[in-house]
Amino acid sequence: YGLIMDNLNYEPKMIVRHIEQTYQYNISYLKAWRAKQKVFEMRFGTYEASYDNLPQMLSYVVARNPGSFYDTYLVPTVRRGQSFLLRAFFCLGACVRAFQYCLPVLCIDGTFLTGRYKGQILTAIGVDCNHQIVPVAFAFVENENTESWYWFLERVKIHVVAARPDVCLISDRHAGLLQAIMKLQVGNGTTPPLWPDVQNRWCIRHMGANFFDHFKNKELKDLFKRLCTQNQQRKFNALWQMLDQLTAEQVKARAAGTSSSQSADARASLEKPFSHWIRGAPKEKWSFLYDTNGMRYGIQTTNHAECFNMVMRCCRGFPLVGIVEFIMYGCMKYFRERYMAATINMSNPQIQFCTRVTQYMQDKIAKARQHRVISTGTREHRFEVLCKDRTSRGIRRDRVVQESLIRADGTARCTCMKPKLLHLPCSHVIAACAESGLQPGVFVSPYFSKEAATSTWGHEIYGIGIVGPFITDREVKTYVPDPAAKKGKGRRQTRRIRNGMDESEASKAQKRCSQCGALGHNYKRCPQNAIHGDADAGPSGNP
Repeated sequence: YGLIMDNLNYEPKMIVRHIEQTYQYNISYLKAWRAKQKVFEMRFGTYEASYDNLPQMLSYVVARNPGSFYDTYLVPTVRRGQSFLLRAFFCLGACVRAFQYCLPVLCIDGTFLTGRYKGQILTAIGVDCNHQIVPVAFAFVENENTESWYWFLERVKIHVVAARPDVCLISDRHAGLLQAIMKLQVGNGTTPPLWPDVQNRWCIRHMGANFFDHFKNKELKDLFKRLCTQNQQRKFNALWQMLDQLTAEQVKARAAGTSSSQSADARASLEKPFSHWIRGAPKEKWSFLYDTNGMRYGIQTTNHAECFNMVMRCCRGFPLVGIVEFIMYGCMKYFRERYMAATINMSNPQIQFCTRVTQYMQDKIAKARQHRVISTGTREHRFEVLCKDRTSRGIRRDRVVQESLIRADGTARCTCMKPKLLHLPCSHVIAACAESGLQPGVFVSPYFSKEAATSTWGHEIYGIGIVGPFITDREVKTYVPDPAAKKGKGRRQTRRIRNGMDESEASKAQKRCSQCGALGHNYKRCPQNAIHGDADAGPSGNP
């Protein structure tokens, strides 16, 4: 019991190995798997009981944590007083209050349950000033579709975002999710829109996977991702033209054997394949340069949500109450450790910003010293900034020139677009500030201050251990799982559902040992096996 609960990644094959080395006895993989499931049931109750206990557990979470909320979606069964528990939403009050000091960005994603019953976990992850994840809201749903995504985002808007304006959702291009966001923006015809000012941007990693799925070329995919992250118009246009040229060369061979009588649309797809492919995707959705008012704050992927999905990888096979407990106590650890890290700089008057932005400003100030600034404004604080050539080669070099404008309203603009897109001063603006005697820190967004960091993580989460474990297995249950969601017999063939992004980013990965965690070998060839002599060999004779 302790061996498994202390290491949730302890796999059945490792249990088999442990029994063989410790007791010189062989057990089957199935027996080891059943032993692991028995441990989970001892700790969190059975899977069926967890559906019955989940609402009671969430009610105690809400009672002990002010500002928290939970909701369920029930479907009555044929048995009186009993319902199928199809969906459950919950958010912690501390995380809701923390989000008010985070960037106005939410990364949303879903991952699947690996326990006895099928289902999905939908997550909404905030981002703090140091680009650390802030778990905001969660939901257990039957699957990812328009109805489940709308049900989840509706509660995120009401109980998390509330009146905060212009929040940006970064997501993949899941059809059900996009339809749910559209429904939130414009309503359904009979009811007014619930979230009219919500902004939606697409993850460039998923866009890159879509590009690869169409053109089947990793080098071109990398070039497209460079286009997505480009912040200067001149470079954006050059990369676009290059993609049109290279994709045209790639599809030219495919069209060599086709008939010459083609439609205008087919000819366009051959002459400029990339432009034809991307024509239906608005630039503000996927391009960093065209991001309206910098709604992304420099966050261009759903990696923050994917990261938390990876954190939950070891608990997705738990009963539902176990998953909620894992999330809750994991958030406690986040708040405790990050608040301690954020308060270190509070007493230092020389530090104005969070750790990440402090390092960013130091790097940009050092870079700005290498620029040459020419004042060009009469009544305006307008400057031409000549950038140092990166190559430092050749007798005659053309230096890149950017134009920076420092406005009277306390904002700055630069032709590199970074102040608008990142809400941080670029090195050109910092060089212009040095020329005009201004402090560049005034152009840093308040979201990046050190006070914002402490305000984000300075909240308390109260556990439910004193209430007691929620493992009661009542004979007559009020809430039960949908029998259609029960998985069939047999071992799951993969840890995750692979998609186009896996193929587009695939590379030859090193083996990692599941016993010691080192790279380069598996558990069968682990050096730790050498510490067991012949006396520790199992009946199979394997060391």
